[in-house]
Amino acid sequence: MLKIFLLALGIITLAVAGLAISILIKKNGDFPNTHISQNKALKEKGIHCASHDEYSCKSCSCNK
Repeated sequence: MLKIFLLALGIITLAVAGLAISILIKKNGDFPNTHISQNKALKEKGIHCASHDEYSCKSCSCNK
């Protein structure tokens, strides 16, 4: 049981360290913007805001 826990902890540690290193190595070093109103791929598909119909876009800046 302890072996499995330590193995899982090691794998998680490597994954987090890999993400941190990749952010440090990147030119701008920031996380990608995942908000729907700022996502270019979703804008191309005509999706601007997930909460537009429910919340009248008060929770984001989709300007729709």
